[in-house]
Amino acid sequence: MTRTIHRNFEQVTDAESARSALLAQGFPPSTVKLTKHTPLPPTVASSTVGNILDALTPGGPAAAAHARERHGAMLSVDIYDEEEGGKADSIMSGFNARQA
Repeated sequence: MTRTIHRNFEQVTDAESARSALLAQGFPPSTVKLTKHTPLPPTVASSTVGNILDALTPGGPAAAAHARERHGAMLSVDIYDEEEGGKADSIMSGFNARQA
């Protein structure tokens, strides 16, 4: 039975390097998925609440906008057993992975 593990990376290049390392170690391409973090589209409700909270944030709206920036990516790997999971986790940890 398969399960999926997910790891976040602050830098897209680290996630891409981890993906390449997983593939080089024999993980099938269909089991390794890289997803770049992208901002969600704004809605009227989230914009209104965001504007209120931005005004209350120390440093003002500019500091709040900087804090919301999302860089990096998430790497997901389908594994079949704990041994494979340990191998995948070890590889990703070598590229600054953090648990999702």
